[in-house]
Amino acid sequence: RVGSADSGSSARVDGAKAVASAHPFDLEYGTDTGGLIPGEQLISGRRNDLWNTAYYGISPSGFNQMMEALDLGWPRFTFVDLGSGKGRALLLASRYPFRKIVGVEIAPELSEVAASNIERFAAPWQRCREIEAHTGDAAEFVYPAGPFVLFLYQPFLAPVLKRCLKNLAHSLGAAPREVYVVYVNPVFEREMKNVPGMERLWEQTFAYSDEDRGADRVGAKGDRVVVYRTVT
Repeated sequence: RVGSADSGSSARVDGAKAVASAHPFDLEYGTDTGGLIPGEQLISGRRNDLWNTAYYGISPSGFNQMMEALDLGWPRFTFVDLGSGKGRALLLASRYPFRKIVGVEIAPELSEVAASNIERFAAPWQRCREIEAHTGDAAEFVYPAGPFVLFLYQPFLAPVLKRCLKNLAHSLGAAPREVYVVYVNPVFEREMKNVPGMERLWEQTFAYSDEDRGADRVGAKGDRVVVYRTVT
């Protein structure tokens, strides 16, 4: 997902017309993770639909740089993507040997596409095949036991992000564990600062590859990322 403008990153796309196009990633792997779908067109019938941002898949080159910079002992961690859309980040995450990969998406039509993509996806570099796409409200998600990486690609506006982070705080309060939050285009980073027991680890901007810049539909050249982790 992507929502609001952020310095040096994605342009605002809420209210734009839907744009369908084949990204080079989809052409190579036979998936459907492309397109630009305004948030108001993503309807689940839940009250939190009001705070949806547009669907727009993460840049593969940007995502890979983020994970390389994070550089964790992957098999110990579950990868969780809130607002996972058509599942591009889930597929990209499978390059790393996570214990498991889980996506949560409120819009049923996107979640169904993600499930189809997971079923058909195959790549020689894939190292995790435990991938799930769940349809549901991210604010109600039950976080997994054990360490996990929480991935946020500007998935929703502040009211829902606040509820998701309150849920995270409750989960960590009940069962403290190692957690990293990767927040891409962190328009509402102020909400992260309200989560007790987490510290800001680093901030970095990752430039897209020439291929991703050529395929980008909103004029972005890179993504700004902040990473938080639980205080040990």
